[in-house]
Amino acid sequence: MASIIKFPRSIDSLAPHATRPQIASKYLEGIRGPAIFSGLVEGVWVAIVLVWPVLKWVLSINVVFQLFRMIYQWGRPDVHAVWTFLLHFAVLTALTCFVSLYQPNGKKF
Repeated sequence: MASIIKFPRSIDSLAPHATRPQIASKYLEGIRGPAIFSGLVEGVWVAIVLVWPVLKWVLSINVVFQLFRMIYQWGRPDVHAVWTFLLHFAVLTALTCFVSLYQPNGKKF
């Protein structure tokens, strides 16, 4: 017959608390830059998410307008409509990815 090995259900039963590596809190007390940056990014994300239904439509209409403007002014060398369209499209794409993919820590939406 085969022997069945039962694995422990949690990590606590594997090793006592004293043998696990702990991060000393005294090294993390002076670091406030990442906390301020993450709070700022979270605030920007919340503000964009709150206005996203309207902002998405406004930016989409702007990108379509820039597309038609680019097509209309295609042959003029003094107008940089292609770069303007690409910039507006990149902003719309970046904001869409930011709103849909990013989720702040501890937030369940």
